[in-house]
Amino acid sequence: MSKKQDILAAALRLFTKNGVRATSTKSIAEEANTSEALIFRHFKTKDNLLEGIIRNGYKEALTLTTTFLEHKEPKAFLIQMIDLPQTLVDSNFDFWRMQYKILPLNSIAQHYHNSFMKPSGDKLTEVFRLLGYEYPAEESDVLILLIDGIWKSYASDRFTNERCKSLEKLLKIKYDLN
Repeated sequence: MSKKQDILAAALRLFTKNGVRATSTKSIAEEANTSEALIFRHFKTKDNLLEGIIRNGYKEALTLTTTFLEHKEPKAFLIQMIDLPQTLVDSNFDFWRMQYKILPLNSIAQHYHNSFMKPSGDKLTEVFRLLGYEYPAEESDVLILLIDGIWKSYASDRFTNERCKSLEKLLKIKYDLN
């Protein structure tokens, strides 16, 4: 792993554990076994470092979800969307926990999250329209809200793996996906 990747990984661990504001670049340098000067040479500011972590996290999430947005049978797409929260959090727990903590107050995190979710919302509206729902856009909004709440609850340890599975099962029953 390159020093830049070491810095990103160390910063993610510390931001997740301590919060962004409470984490100094000095502590990141110590965790990454490098110098503060190298952090600033690569990223210029702590905000740029945070944005690099967020960009990388959503790049990984996009790689994982690319197949979700491909044209599929509508019910298969709904199943994948319902399974998405737990899949994403399990794939990169520290990133999603950090996102949960900073999302309400950080405009950079909000921008990346909204950009990530928009194609899913558009595809869900199309799917609900194809399935004959009377209000497909509203149904899409409701499911997105539920998905958003599930990943946040899982990333914050309010929901266990088992609780997520039971909610997924309930949603699959609601949409007649069994």
